[in-house]
Amino acid sequence: MSALAGTGSLLRLALRRDRILAPAWIAVFVLMVTYAAAASIELYPTLHSRVTAAQGVNGTAALVALYGRVYEPTIGAISIMKMGGIGGALIAVLAFMLVVRHTRAEEESGRLELVSAAVVGRTAPLTAAVLTAAGTTLVIGVLAAAGLTSTGLPARGSVAFGLAWAATGIAFTAVGALAAQLTTGGRAAVGISAAFLGLAYLLRAAGDTTGTDDAGWLSWLSPIGWSQQVRPYAHERWGVLLLLLVFAVVVGAAAYAIAARRDLGAGVWADRPGADTAAPYLSSTLGPA
Repeated sequence: MSALAGTGSLLRLALRRDRILAPAWIAVFVLMVTYAAAASIELYPTLHSRVTAAQGVNGTAALVALYGRVYEPTIGAISIMKMGGIGGALIAVLAFMLVVRHTRAEEESGRLELVSAAVVGRTAPLTAAVLTAAGTTLVIGVLAAAGLTSTGLPARGSVAFGLAWAATGIAFTAVGALAAQLTTGGRAAVGISAAFLGLAYLLRAAGDTTGTDDAGWLSWLSPIGWSQQVRPYAHERWGVLLLLLVFAVVVGAAAYAIAARRDLGAGVWADRPGADTAAPYLSSTLGPA
């Protein structure tokens, strides 16, 4: 039996389970970035106002750490200033949570064991989850690009922004897939993925604030930093997208290698037994409270 047998059926099942969740999040992201662009166009109608806004952001370390740098005082770069870093991080959260939801959480509940009793290949559940998460983020990226273009922003920059969002989601889909193989609990897998995202965001923030007119070298160690270095509406860097895709392939390959060898329900990191006795403070009536 092929390792991918049953992938199509599991993919349809995942899409059916997410028939409300996924469209709702897609709508939230697309409407959010489209509204932000439309509001910014009205708020910064002149070049002088955009230059002032860009200088205000780049001159404030806290804002640079939170949002990233504005590399060109174009209306597009100003419009997506907040959505580039924060929006990319939120898409990363959606991506790895979808993967964990359809892999490790299913194993933990025992449902995947029942499903695997049918004609289901060893890596079919992981493949279906990856396709679900990556497909969702790709739809978000395409619709976000269309939404930005509809506000009057240049199509080239809008496509770059949409691809940056989609590539970020694909990269963190791979992170979620690997985390689901490392631990035996869904919450732990989400925690590992979230910790990696937090580290990536901190590296990007540190790199952007230590740089002068450009990002520092720490930003180039972060997938979130790579996403922002695509620089939509600011002389786009299309080649940076390859970093995110190569990262996704490498991390995803590691996830598949583990999934093909581990036992169902097991993880690379085994559960550790708890303490033999409870802590002293738990012996009183108020302790558990």
